[in-house]
Amino acid sequence: MDRLEHVLLIGPGNVGTRLAAALEAAGVRVERVTRTDGWPRAADPGVASPRLVAVREDDLPDVLDRLAPVARSRLLLVQNGFLEPVLGELGDVSRGLIWFTAKGEFFAELRPSVFSGPLADPLVRALVAGGLAAEVQTDRRAFMREMIIKGAWNGVVGLPLAVHGLALGEYLERCADEARALVDETCAAAGAWYGVEVDPEAAWRRLLETTPPIRWVRASSARALRWRNGAVVAMGRARGVPTPVNERLVEAVAQP
Repeated sequence: MDRLEHVLLIGPGNVGTRLAAALEAAGVRVERVTRTDGWPRAADPGVASPRLVAVREDDLPDVLDRLAPVARSRLLLVQNGFLEPVLGELGDVSRGLIWFTAKGEFFAELRPSVFSGPLADPLVRALVAGGLAAEVQTDRRAFMREMIIKGAWNGVVGLPLAVHGLALGEYLERCADEARALVDETCAAAGAWYGVEVDPEAAWRRLLETTPPIRWVRASSARALRWRNGAVVAMGRARGVPTPVNERLVEAVAQP
């Protein structure tokens, strides 16, 4: 695919809306698909356009079931969680790791978002033309490392904030040892599960470099646990890698 002309955007929430705005600024026609509207075309294998899936992780299994008639090579998923431990092998699906924060009117790009797979190149060219920072990673193992680094990031910017009732900046100042342990455990467990080596020091630096614009962020509840910290615990158990800090925090929100 030389140029992206049209996409079906499934999940026009905060992230999807920002992606759509950049694509439309680049001249791409964006067809929005919501929970109730647009599904006959989205699930039609005769519609050749890419499906850009921007739903939350917990909605992803149902969405993929509805998209079962569509070739996997036409799907691009932009969820940051660890998808394979829950969904299994994804085949020819393209992936994106989103490195911007969009909450209502607030928007901050923390670093270029990273995309991989057969749809990555035309999508990235369109996003960049539309004003979003993005890049293509063609090496599968390098993308896995980036995914684990992003997973470590999400494991800090979420669950522990809800457990401790702290803003991100406060948490990193008061609980730096715990945050670093979360990063180390994620790199070890996910690295063992995916079969790649990830430098925990690089993941820690990435966290510290990208979080200053969002130090105010809080988490009133722990979301997407089975794709994030819960996935770290599951991957650790599967590969014999201890993850005591992740496990303790997951258990803290599981208490009745």
